[in-house]
Amino acid sequence: MGEIMEIRHFVTFKKVIETGSFTQAAEHLGYTQSTVTSHIQALEEHLGGPLFDRMGRKVRLTEIGKKLLPYTQEILDIYGKIESVTINGKEIRGEIKIAAPESLTVYRLEPILREYREKFPHVSISLSNAPCSDNKKAIVDGRADVAFVMLPQFEDSDLVIHPLMNEPIVLVGSPECSLNILPGNYENQKLSECFITNEKEGSYQRIFGEFLSNSGIVPSNIMELWSIEAIKRSVMSGLGIAYLPIMTVQEEIKAGKLKMIPCEADLKQICSQVVYHKNKWISPALSGFLDITLRQSRDWSCAETTF
Repeated sequence: MGEIMEIRHFVTFKKVIETGSFTQAAEHLGYTQSTVTSHIQALEEHLGGPLFDRMGRKVRLTEIGKKLLPYTQEILDIYGKIESVTINGKEIRGEIKIAAPESLTVYRLEPILREYREKFPHVSISLSNAPCSDNKKAIVDGRADVAFVMLPQFEDSDLVIHPLMNEPIVLVGSPECSLNILPGNYENQKLSECFITNEKEGSYQRIFGEFLSNSGIVPSNIMELWSIEAIKRSVMSGLGIAYLPIMTVQEEIKAGKLKMIPCEADLKQICSQVVYHKNKWISPALSGFLDITLRQSRDWSCAETTF
């Protein structure tokens, strides 16, 4: 049966999947690359086959690796439960891995993370930013313990989903732009303005893009930028228009640096939601994070500005 399997071997296996390479896994775990290799080889010898296909610098799970992954998650969850037995009367420790889109990270999560850090100073927090579709995948394959998404409300048999609040999305332009960019019935027009976006496949950008396409509306140009801050600055300088969550632009609108452009189209309502896998063990560290998130989210709508 080969070498005895150890918890650290499964930890290393999971980290290689999360990072996509042996080198990065070694850096995250504080190991040499040869140590990571030996851990994976120990599992492979025991199971009688390779766990990864090496493809250049990246690795991809083999069929054996794919079968081992859910059991690895179960093993690590059980190990976490065993460790939590000793928590009574002591400080809660551990790690939580969070995935979220940029907009929610910047405009929603800061007070949650601040309160969490004050209450659970010994818990390590890992936060990654990616489009909502990638964040959902991170939950399914175990790369994240909990994820935030901005999507139309949805159901998924593998996920526990907590809606947080509706997130209005608005079309904005510079203070000098025309309010009649989308006049009349919105059909078969060519926009004079450049449309500035951050993620063409992002949820609200995709919804607005579908509206334009279905209406036969063609932007004069499309400019793709990575960050919402860069988009806002470009719009304020008159380079184009953008479709963004109101939480990201309300201060600039209030200050007169951006202007809302009327858009009466019947677009899908976007909602911020927090999700985790239905089989995920809710550790004391994760339970505390979810409690703070759900409690603080009830206060979000009260803090929103009405225009």
